[in-house]
Amino acid sequence: MPRLLLVAQETGGVGKSTVTRGLAEAVPDAAILEIEAVPRLTEFATARGPNEPGRVQHFAMRATREAIEASGGKAARAEFDRVINAIYTATTPSLVDIGANTAASLVGILKEEAPTLKQDGIELGLVVVVAAEAAALADAGKLLQGSREWAGARFVVANGVRGAVDPMILKQVVGDATVTHLRGFEFEDVTREILTAGQLRGIGQLDRAGLVKQTSPAQAGRILRDLTAFRLAVMEAVEPAALWLVGEDAAGPAAVGTRKGGARHGNNA
Repeated sequence: MPRLLLVAQETGGVGKSTVTRGLAEAVPDAAILEIEAVPRLTEFATARGPNEPGRVQHFAMRATREAIEASGGKAARAEFDRVINAIYTATTPSLVDIGANTAASLVGILKEEAPTLKQDGIELGLVVVVAAEAAALADAGKLLQGSREWAGARFVVANGVRGAVDPMILKQVVGDATVTHLRGFEFEDVTREILTAGQLRGIGQLDRAGLVKQTSPAQAGRILRDLTAFRLAVMEAVEPAALWLVGEDAAGPAAVGTRKGGARHGNNA
């Protein structure tokens, strides 16, 4: 039974793509369905067609306002057809990266499709990324509630990119979902430029000698330490979801959440 893990958040800028990249690193054989207006996961090979090689399949969203108005709303309903068809044809563990302002619509459609998907042997899970922002927390609650009936597992990554997420509010939002935390990082400008250029998968390929030529021995050391710590933090945050995706969750989420900084459930800060 193939498992598909959706990574979602209606609010942009909360680190959803970072979480997807972490999962892609943790499960290097997982295919990726990217549902975005423009491709973002450009560090991975993108398939140019249904039968073309490439790890990422990109699905452009959303239908234009002009198309929706001209078709009486039909364009809005049909825009997910290619995504749903790709989910039905999945044969291996896969990630579904859902762009901002799109997640709620797709979650609603999957609620309708879930019984048939289950009959076809396809299991769905959901990762919701939250940050210390009222809109992101509210959207997370709606996504988690909307997926309760069909998601085989639900995970929340509380990202400190905008400060610490209030633990009491988080407890109310996540319910029984498995929660992990990603602390916020403050990077120097050159460090952020290097991260943007190579993203998460490029961190392990950084060469200190090359960084010394670009900067200085002291700064090169800081860059490597900061980015290595960031990569480790991301990988720890996605670990429970990654284990579920590859079917190694038999011991239950609590088993991987006993160490400090690991996954916990609903009432964690």
